[in-house]
Amino acid sequence: MSQPIDAGSVLGGRYQVTELILTSADGDLVLDGIDQVLNRPVSILLGSAENSSQLTASAREIANGARFAAMQVLDLGISGGRSYLVTNLADAADLLDLVIQTDAPYVEPFFTDTLGSEIFGVSRSTEPQTYADDEEYYEDLDAQEEGRPAMLGRLPEFNLNDQITGLKGRFARGRSSAGTPVADDSYDSHTAPSELLRQETEETGENNAVFPPAPAALPKVQRIPATPPTPVGEPVVTSTAALASAARSRGAGIGPDGQRNATTFPAAARDYAEAEEPYVDYEEEEAGEGRNKTMRLLVGAVLCIVLVVAVVFAFNALGPKAPGPVANSSPVGTTEGSSPGGSTAPVTTAKPVINGVTRLVPGNQGLNADTDGTLSRLIDGNPASIYRSYSFSTPKFGGLASNMVLVAELKKPSDVSKIELVGLNGSGGAFEIRVGKTDSLADSSEVSSGSFTGPTVTVPVPSGDNGGTGVQYVFVNVTELPKLASGGNNSRPYGLQIGEIKVS
Repeated sequence: MSQPIDAGSVLGGRYQVTELILTSADGDLVLDGIDQVLNRPVSILLGSAENSSQLTASAREIANGARFAAMQVLDLGISGGRSYLVTNLADAADLLDLVIQTDAPYVEPFFTDTLGSEIFGVSRSTEPQTYADDEEYYEDLDAQEEGRPAMLGRLPEFNLNDQITGLKGRFARGRSSAGTPVADDSYDSHTAPSELLRQETEETGENNAVFPPAPAALPKVQRIPATPPTPVGEPVVTSTAALASAARSRGAGIGPDGQRNATTFPAAARDYAEAEEPYVDYEEEEAGEGRNKTMRLLVGAVLCIVLVVAVVFAFNALGPKAPGPVANSSPVGTTEGSSPGGSTAPVTTAKPVINGVTRLVPGNQGLNADTDGTLSRLIDGNPASIYRSYSFSTPKFGGLASNMVLVAELKKPSDVSKIELVGLNGSGGAFEIRVGKTDSLADSSEVSSGSFTGPTVTVPVPSGDNGGTGVQYVFVNVTELPKLASGGNNSRPYGLQIGEIKVS
């Protein structure tokens, strides 16, 4: 894989790289840069050594209109044996599509023909697979087909006449038990239906069918009734009457018809009585609720009055009081000591004046080095002259640095009470204001931190040794870039713009 291009590198003597956007698996780089001649942002695609020829061919196709693309070709060159393409601001995915060969011949995957040999150890064959016992297998199938009729012949025969005769016998027994006369015994249940039809034909004299010869006559079988006849003179006892008699013997109120008498109840229900509910006087209960509600209102009103009185008393007792006059025998701005001539000398403090501004980027001092020539605009007294940093796609300096510090050095150690940042063009981000007696950021003291919330940020500095007393250096530590309100673009919306740094 090729080495990455650092921010600040220049391609073709004209295009300066500001940020690395994407690196492909083949080593193709998608970069953001600035056209130093026309002062406009551009996108740069630096192809790998293997894809440089394809990148060149794609760029020429787009330039002469033979290929459509969502970008405009601005320049094409070679740097270090690798082709680079300069376009307007474009998406990284669209740029990487240019290094992919289009309409390439289809190559069948290698595993299509080698899968069989890799798994089974032999190459794929177009002949059908055969086995040594194929003939025996098909002979068994034929034998099974031929043996099916013989198997059907071994099934037991089903005599329909016997089944019909049994059903008729059951119906005859049912009618005899109910007192219905039974038909004459001249009818033989074992007579075949064909014989019966022959007898009917001889009686009517009509012969319209051909009948097979009648089988030999079967011996008559005497029918035995299913239930023995009831002896005359004995009462008929039914199941219902027997159950009723048994219930009466146990003392239950059961009638002769087997039903329970209407006046008889279960023994468990004779002593049952509903429980009496206590009487509740609802009118008296409602009156009690009304009295409780009135009492709650009175208690709440009294508590509110007590609370108001307590608040008024606390305000009068703890509120600020007007200070009384204080006598001061010594004049303002003088010390108790006296000069050799006998007169007192006033104590004067040097007014803070910024001598110069420098830039510090821990870990990547070369970042934004090209803008160091405009640092003097921060102290020229003109808020319209703005110091601008590079613009980035993320607020963390595009991943190239963790923070950037603007260091303002005062001419003399002075007492500082207020620091102002004027001419801001962004919102959000994060910064720290630190003061110190040396140019070391680690030895400085933090006095405030916040975000860029408007065109001007004012930071009061407390007094003291760790505050605004004897300050020699003021540090503006930008840890997160704000989003530019104007002058940025959609791909790199984060940057730093300051018109003035004022110390007083």
